[in-house]
Amino acid sequence: MPRSVVWSIYGVLVLVWSSTWVSIKIGLEDLPPLFGAGVRFALAGVLLLAYAAATRRPLTTDSLLAAIMGLLPFATTYGLIYWAEQHVPSGLAAVLFGVLPLYTALIASVALPDEPLRTRLLIGIGIAIAGLALAFDESLELGDDELAGLAAVAVVVSPLASAIGSISIRRRGAASDALVLNGWAMLGAGALLLVVSAPAEDWATVAWSGEAVGSILYLALLGTAFTFVGLTLLLRELTAVATSFISVLIPFGALAFGAALEDEVVTQSAVIGAGLVAAGIAVAQWPRRIGPARTG
Repeated sequence: MPRSVVWSIYGVLVLVWSSTWVSIKIGLEDLPPLFGAGVRFALAGVLLLAYAAATRRPLTTDSLLAAIMGLLPFATTYGLIYWAEQHVPSGLAAVLFGVLPLYTALIASVALPDEPLRTRLLIGIGIAIAGLALAFDESLELGDDELAGLAAVAVVVSPLASAIGSISIRRRGAASDALVLNGWAMLGAGALLLVVSAPAEDWATVAWSGEAVGSILYLALLGTAFTFVGLTLLLRELTAVATSFISVLIPFGALAFGAALEDEVVTQSAVIGAGLVAAGIAVAQWPRRIGPARTG
């Protein structure tokens, strides 16, 4: 894949995922969290598989990898995030999720021979996370919700499942149709989330308001079907750690949206923090070139 296409996909994923945190928050006003997440992933999976069938793609895939993706990065990560966003601000959730590169680097050093754990990598990740915290220090307040502390822990834990999923894709996903693989994984995740939701949540409280429907459609189409297929493709071209840095860029994408659309003020701390994140990424990836992933 041409480098220009790779980095274009990378940038688009940052922009789209930057908007999903607040979209989740909007949907939670009318939908129980696990129910909303389940509908989101089930709908995305159905749409991907329907498109695959319509274009006569084989619907078979790596069932083990699809199961891992459905259970971990989809059902576990987003189940925790949806639940947590009832109790902590979306900005705080996005910042806490920024520990993803650290988890990815640690697991990749064991599971992927071509991604060893280097001191420079850990230093770079530390600088990037520090920059993220500096830029969004005002978002780090937990608030008065009695479950805010537990919710913050849930968000910090949730990227672990995402890291395992990304590394699994790097190890096994090269030969799979990204669209079909994600379709089955999302459908399975949606079904699992709905099964868990049924006894745990009161579906009678579901209100299909315009905001709820809009949130589900946006998250299913762009925030799930499009982005995770794109991420699967990126993991064939870039290292797992390189792709994981999307998580520390997402809050800055959200900040850019706010500045452009809502005239939100970009503070000096945000600018300095952005510089630290950029420096951290540079340190983490230098002198190793972010090149095509080796397979086989």
